[in-house]
Amino acid sequence: MQGRWPTIIFLWLVGVLAAAQLAKFSAIAPLLQDRFDLSLPATGLLISLLEVGGGLLGFVAGLALGWISCRRSLLAGVTILAAASLLEALAPTRSMLFGARAVEGIGYLLTVIAAPTTIAAIASDRDRARALALWSSFVPVGIAVGSGVTSLAVAPLGAQGIIVLWAGLLAMTILPILRLDLSADDNSRRRIVLPAPAAWVSTFAFGIYTLFLCALTMLLPTFLMAERAAALDGAGLVASIASLSALPASGLAILLIRRGRLSTGHLLMIATPSLMGTALLVPLALNRSSDLPTTSVLIVGAVLLSGLVSPLMFARLPILAGAESPHDPRIASANGLLTQFGAGGALIGPPLGGLIADEWGWTALGGMIAGLALLMLTGVALSEWIAAQSRPAAV
Repeated sequence: MQGRWPTIIFLWLVGVLAAAQLAKFSAIAPLLQDRFDLSLPATGLLISLLEVGGGLLGFVAGLALGWISCRRSLLAGVTILAAASLLEALAPTRSMLFGARAVEGIGYLLTVIAAPTTIAAIASDRDRARALALWSSFVPVGIAVGSGVTSLAVAPLGAQGIIVLWAGLLAMTILPILRLDLSADDNSRRRIVLPAPAAWVSTFAFGIYTLFLCALTMLLPTFLMAERAAALDGAGLVASIASLSALPASGLAILLIRRGRLSTGHLLMIATPSLMGTALLVPLALNRSSDLPTTSVLIVGAVLLSGLVSPLMFARLPILAGAESPHDPRIASANGLLTQFGAGGALIGPPLGGLIADEWGWTALGGMIAGLALLMLTGVALSEWIAAQSRPAAV
């Protein structure tokens, strides 16, 4: 099974590249605002519209995955992502830009449901939790890559050029996907099974996480430029570093998972101080009295702390879903549910954050994010309690 890790890592990289499309617009948001005359809430909606497919159809797609090939889903997903990105670069009007972004969301949905389901199927029992913990970092790492690459390349390439570059990078994954050995994809029984109740609560808590994470990281360049007098490239770099801090958090989570399992006690022992720390740091970072270096350090710390929790939630998901084997369709349906709530949170987060910042100021946004971090902690604890009541032997 050691030979499966290259495939697992490649699938994670595909997810990272897909998630980078979330941040390609956030890093050039001021340029898009000027070109298409966008308000701050409209800009937030454009950024988060990539999640519209998952927000509307994630659970249905997860249920249907047992009836279609993961390979076909991956191929269709990256192809749509590449084509839609090219259309965005060529869009002459605001309506065409938003339309292409919505289509791009369908490709994102197909990609991010098929990839983790395939990882769960091909990984060994010992490696599965670690592999899923690694997969959980694809969104923040993708945001970091998207912010960093876009910020560095926008000066020589321009806004259109950088979007074309992303289309080309996505297209380059098609041939490697065709060559993947996904024979395990054909072993699942073709049936539709709902995940256990604990998975519903856990995935809802994950949706809260993506809501506050995307509200924070997607609007961070705009905040730093407006409130901390940061330059465009500097603001994008800080946002990239903040998002990338989730990668060492995932690495630490992988180290904490011993013998392929993670206990409820260890999960809560990590989640409680991490999310309480997040709730404390974000309001301090968005306070009017903070300067640019202090703000940057606080935001990176908050993303790092919250990033410790999501990998452990991914690692626990097959157990909370009630899966009885690696090919149990409950895993696919739970991944679809997680995508539904996660995409919903990412879709709502930036425009909601932009609206709150517009109406009540950035300090109010910090208070909202603090409250959501504590609500996420409540959801994590509740899902584990439900699992303990229904399947005590599994936890």
